[in-house]
Amino acid sequence: MKSKSFKKTRKSKKDKLFYKYSRGKEYLLKSEIVLLMEKEFHIKYNNHIIVSLMNIWGSKYKKNGLVIVNKTFHKLFRKPDGFFRDIKI
Repeated sequence: MKSKSFKKTRKSKKDKLFYKYSRGKEYLLKSEIVLLMEKEFHIKYNNHIIVSLMNIWGSKYKKNGLVIVNKTFHKLFRKPDGFFRDIKI
């Protein structure tokens, strides 16, 4: 007889989206961000805007340069300053 009940943890839609495009499951690279925007949001930005996104919101991570971590990915959707502030998931 099992005495402990196991609860399923619910992932938000943003978490599901992050983990769907993240190869390492820890961060999103620049190419993964571009792919996410094209496939999910149907938007395409100039390379200069993508570089600005990575410089403003990115974090240095080992040898990969600038990456977007999960915590920061959630902040991208917040108003008034988030990069994806007008996108509803």
